[in-house]
Amino acid sequence: MPSYLEILLGKSFEVIPGETYNQYRQDVAEQTGDSYLFYEISLMPEKPWKFFRDKVYPVFARYLKAKFVEPTNAHGVVVAVFHSNRCYLLKGEDFLQAFREVERLDSAAFHRTVEQWLST
Repeated sequence: MPSYLEILLGKSFEVIPGETYNQYRQDVAEQTGDSYLFYEISLMPEKPWKFFRDKVYPVFARYLKAKFVEPTNAHGVVVAVFHSNRCYLLKGEDFLQAFREVERLDSAAFHRTVEQWLST
């Protein structure tokens, strides 16, 4: 089975040099009129999946809820994952799908997990 890094980073729709991220974000805002919400994560390779699963994803779900975005689908969100000197850009939906794949959750189990994240 692939590692969580392979699954997660493999879902990126674009990979850019990390130092160009701010320019990329500005360009997208100018082209789309700020219609995308960006969420930024610094991925530390020494951290195991358990850390990412228990710390990053619950905070992401709460952030989405606070921004009035459905936390079970993250539609309209771009997740910028900084790893090494690169920035991996993922659709919010794909970021959540990576969680489901690594945890091997069906839709119902994933919804229960998100509810738990939001209740804590």
